Amino acid sequence: MKNKISSGKRSIMWIARILGLLLILLTLFFAIGEGVTEHHPNAVPTPIINYIVGALMLGGLGLAWKWEFIGALISLIGFVGVIIVNPHSLTHPMMFLFAVPSILFLIHWRVSKSQRPTEKKIE
Repeated sequence: MKNKISSGKRSIMWIARILGLLLILLTLFFAIGEGVTEHHPNAVPTPIINYIVGALMLGGLGLAWKWEFIGALISLIGFVGVIIVNPHSLTHPMMFLFAVPSILFLIHWRVSKSQRPTEKKIE
């Protein structure tokens, strides 16, 4: 029974890590490509807050490799920030994929925390 829980917990962790890494790399690929191409001369500049909440979302996914709870929480805050700043992003189903690794990291953190032995007070 313990091996099934352990392997399931490990699977959740690796799915979250791989999906998070793929999303980070995909976003960086598009961001670099967007920075290299010429912009339309009449385009409206992107507000800096869009970059900040996007960086929170991606940075949180990176931090979650080491600190699952903090990284996942930061990433989810960034995800909610992106939705608040750009409500039109809700029309793209791909956008919801960015929340999946954070949720998986939180699930793994919670399962790992509940299985840790508790320390007893010595009186």
